[in-house]
Amino acid sequence: MNDESNDCTSDVLSLLKEKCPEVLNMMAITDVFPSAGTGPEGMANKFGVPYLGKLPLDPNLLKSCEDGVSFVDQYPSSPGTAPLNNIVDKLILALPVE
Repeated sequence: MNDESNDCTSDVLSLLKEKCPEVLNMMAITDVFPSAGTGPEGMANKFGVPYLGKLPLDPNLLKSCEDGVSFVDQYPSSPGTAPLNNIVDKLILALPVE
């Protein structure tokens, strides 16, 4: 927002595309939900359930859910694709699926 409380997102995106488009391909990573104590893996151990792994907050995952399309097919190189595939692989191995 600018001083007048107007959304200036499109202006900033246009400026980035013009002046430094490489920034639009960068990804910043942060621990949004920092672990307390032993974190989710410790919680899984405490309750005797398998810890399946981490899934990053990936905007493409949200977009594919909203659009009703397969995330892994639509965004094969997205940061969340490999971790999601790993979780699914663990579920397939753990469940009695024929």
